This record gives sequence, structure tokens and C-alpha cells, in this order.
Amino acid sequence: MPLSPSRSIRVVRRAVFCDGVDDYVKIEPFTVYEWSEITIEELIYPFHPKANVDWSKFSMIGDRHMGNPSTYIIPNPNAFDYTLLWVEWVVRTSIGIKLYRTDIFAYVNSWVHIVRRFTSAREISIWVNTEKKYSATIPLDEKTVLEWNPDTATYPERYKRIVLGANTAFAECMKVSYAYLRIYSRALTDSEILWNYKYPHNPVRNGLVLWLHAHPDNIKDIDNDGILEWIDLSGNNNHGKIYGATLVELIKPPAR
Repeated sequence: MPLSPSRSIRVVRRAVFCDGVDDYVKIEPFTVYEWSEITIEELIYPFHPKANVDWSKFSMIGDRHMGNPSTYIIPNPNAFDYTLLWVEWVVRTSIGIKLYRTDIFAYVNSWVHIVRRFTSAREISIWVNTEKKYSATIPLDEKTVLEWNPDTATYPERYKRIVLGANTAFAECMKVSYAYLRIYSRALTDSEILWNYKYPHNPVRNGLVLWLHAHPDNIKDIDNDGILEWIDLSGNNNHGKIYGATLVELIKPPAR
């Protein structure tokens, strides 16, 4: 049964915009290896993609194309009008990779709240606007991105970061805006998912390891290297390096 959402989530004042050409945000070093649980929560606005984004992925940890575990969102290349998104959780088996996936229809060109949650009981679930759309139990002999040692991967650097707005394998970019992204080192409860949806400026803090929220105060060059950072509000210094992406005002402040 879906939780009861709040209308307040529809008012998004600012976002970090990736243009689908060469924009992305990269957080590194960042690894989820040896975590027992994880929750990835984001409020995104996927635009109608360009025609050649068949394999573009975003909000991506790991790299499926190396035959290793990963998790990401991807426009379905088989959908004629590209209004279908896949939310994927990819595991490694004894014979290759296996996908746990759900389809999200008709959320292109609109705001959508997506949660990927993995529990210590090995349940992967995917939530859309507080509704549990998908769940499955991962067998013990299947390795998730939480159990894949980055140092044993072909390209270990891809397992020590998260990339927003782009596919790490082929450097293909997705046209998408982010209002916020949060990652927890534990599985949020159903009621906590609802709380975060209703109160995005006052989220649950327990287990919060990364929190990027679109606001002018949170975009600055803190290390003086000429590249802006998206400041991590969790206090863990998991700042995102901004490559081309821009902060945009969606609702102008009222005039005096």
C-alpha cells in the first residue's frame, strides 16, 4: 500500500541542471564497499533525452559494462518516445551479471522522487513518489555493489565514486536536473522515506553520509582549484565536483 504523499514536494525552487551534452557531477573518493545496507534517495527531473543516449546512465555507482555490480537509472533504449526509465540494481553471479529492474513510465519532463533501498536481509526495493514499485531478495551467492572490492575491479576508480548525469563507461551524458541527492549507509524505514519526501529540507540524519541540495549557498569553489563543488551537507565532506552543470532558479524570488 502506498504511503500518503505531500503536495509540497511539487514545489522545487532550484536545481542543478545537466545539459545532456557534457555536464556531470562527480563525487570521489566515495565507496559503498562493505556496507551492509544502503538507501539512495533523489528528486530528479529527466528531460526528453536526445536520440543517441541509448546507454547513458545517471546517479551511477559502479559499472555494469565491466561485468561488475552497479546501480543506476537509465532511459530505456527500447522505448520509442524515451518516456520510460529503468531503475537498475545489477549483481555479479558465477556466470556473469544479473539485473533487478523496474520500469518508471511517464516521468520524463516532470519531477520524480526515486529511492533505491537495500537491507541487511538482502531485499532490494525501488520506490517512486513513496510508492514501493518493486522488491526482490538477492541470493547470498550474488555479489552486490556493496560486496565488490573496488581494488579488485578492472577499473577500480569507477567503484570509488558516484557520478550524476553521465555514464562512466562511455562518457555519455543525460539531460536531467537534480533538486537533491541523499545517500544513507543504512536502510531507511517506510515512514522515514515518507518523512524525507514531505520534508526535503529537514531529512532524517541517522546514517546520512551524503546530502547534496540545490541552493546558491551550496555551490562554491572550496579548494580554490577553479572547479565548483556541490557542498555535502551531511558533514562528511563528500562534495561533488561540478563539470559544466549549472544551478538554475526555477521559481524567481518575490519582488519587494
